[in-house]
Amino acid sequence: MSLQEELQMSSLPAPGVQLMLQLMLTREAIVRVQEQLFEAHGLTIQQYNVLRIVRGGPAKGHPIYEIEGRMIYRFANVTRLVDRLELQGLLKRVADPKDRRVSRVVITPKGRRLMERLDEPVHAMAARLTSCCSEEECLSLASHLERLRDHCLKQNGLQDELAEAIS
Repeated sequence: MSLQEELQMSSLPAPGVQLMLQLMLTREAIVRVQEQLFEAHGLTIQQYNVLRIVRGGPAKGHPIYEIEGRMIYRFANVTRLVDRLELQGLLKRVADPKDRRVSRVVITPKGRRLMERLDEPVHAMAARLTSCCSEEECLSLASHLERLRDHCLKQNGLQDELAEAIS
């Protein structure tokens, strides 16, 4: 379905606005599929993200602030996510021997087994969702999106400028 049809627009906005709308709609479409997969395994997308980070981290674990910095969805309360995953037996906190004020988060064997069970379905989901594109197109699109994201991150003060222009 075209952007114009999906959003029931009488005319298309500027190309940059079209791109932003397409990105937001695409993100939502992907999230819906991810939610179904992870909910079937008793997880939210954010919990899966924490498990992914911790599993890929050092054996001694990550402090929570490091997990926060690696999150894809950065609005999540990582401490609360870790608490819930700890209650499920998927993660545990261990004291940092060098700094007793810091605890590190490590994945448990139960958490590792869950992530191993999810590896193939996650890979299959990604393959199916991107099957409309060739491998070359996927890599090209990923490169373009990385460039756009880097550019967006460099736009410090943009919100202030836009607020001033409206005033």
